[in-house]
Amino acid sequence: MTNRWLIILIVFGMTVGSVSAEDILVPDDYITIGDAMEFAQYGDTIYVKAGRYNERISIKEGVNLVSFAGEDGDELVEGPGHKKVLRRTLRTIIDGEGIETPGYLVSFPKDTTASMRMDGFTITNMPEYRSGLNLFLVEIRGCSPVFVNNIVSGNRSWGGVLCTGLGIGMGPPLETVAKPVIRNNVSYDNHGPGISNGANSAAVIVDNEFFENRFPGAGEGEDDAPGIGMREYARPRIENNICYRNGAGIGGLNLDSHDDPLIVKDNTLYYNRRAGLGLRALGKVDSNVNVIIESNKIFGNLRAGIRLSKVDQARIQYNVIANNRRTGISFFNLQEISVEDNDISGNLRAGMRVLNVPQAVFKRNHVYNNVTAGIDFVAWQANNNQ
Repeated sequence: MTNRWLIILIVFGMTVGSVSAEDILVPDDYITIGDAMEFAQYGDTIYVKAGRYNERISIKEGVNLVSFAGEDGDELVEGPGHKKVLRRTLRTIIDGEGIETPGYLVSFPKDTTASMRMDGFTITNMPEYRSGLNLFLVEIRGCSPVFVNNIVSGNRSWGGVLCTGLGIGMGPPLETVAKPVIRNNVSYDNHGPGISNGANSAAVIVDNEFFENRFPGAGEGEDDAPGIGMREYARPRIENNICYRNGAGIGGLNLDSHDDPLIVKDNTLYYNRRAGLGLRALGKVDSNVNVIIESNKIFGNLRAGIRLSKVDQARIQYNVIANNRRTGISFFNLQEISVEDNDISGNLRAGMRVLNVPQAVFKRNHVYNNVTAGIDFVAWQANNNQ
């Protein structure tokens, strides 16, 4: 009986050892990231030493990709913008220069809830392909990785990062909602959004910096690329980001019904070419588009500080909205608004402009030194106002 149990324990021990996670080092164990990824198994971590890796990366399900820190890689140093970055991020580069076949430079596996992490890379240089495809540098589609400490820049085909639950051809939603954590990254100098959220994206977007993301040649009166963008029933949580010199700081188009509100909190949005924050819903009958805009600093944008259109309900509170080149806050065709405890000053038109909003509450706002009016009511038919 003793020998029998000994055999079972030995077999069990071999089985456990065979599925243990491994660390893989590039280029020591494998010359390229792609070769290491082909070998890697679920739960493994690939560490990449400093260098320039001219290759397209398809991350395997359950595999982590991390830049190698060494002795000083986790030190904070000056980055391309205002935010300090890790030294290892600057010196570990995934470079798309010269890759002629169109495709995302980095892509995660689709329709999975597996835990994954990409940490500490500069992802850069995608050419404008002749196909005219709008391709992001990084694709996160129907999965929920942690994407942290990266720099995403220099895309001439479109934008920085795509988070979406849509299918491959941007058709019907995948079954898995995308819930990535996008934290402590820098996205700049892309010919499209710094980050874009499609339907079924519930990304957590916190502590990032977005600047100089613009559509090339966008003129006055045309839509321009946002630092953080969203469409349809995407509902990311957007907190504590810095967005400046983009087309818009944060922008949403064709927002559609969803049970969850869109939360925009504690961000700094300034010197953008259009609004600091601009959201436009579809305006359908019986839609459900609710937004909460709280404790943001929004100033110096070349149009409105905040511009909302066709949203059902908006709660705007504890924001500082100052010195924008047009109106501080513009409301167009909303059903219900609550504007409380904001500081709105120095805007070159009205502090607030309200057009066709049947239900509105204004409380304890400090509205002063705006050029044309504190609050400009247009086509006003309100009730239950305070």
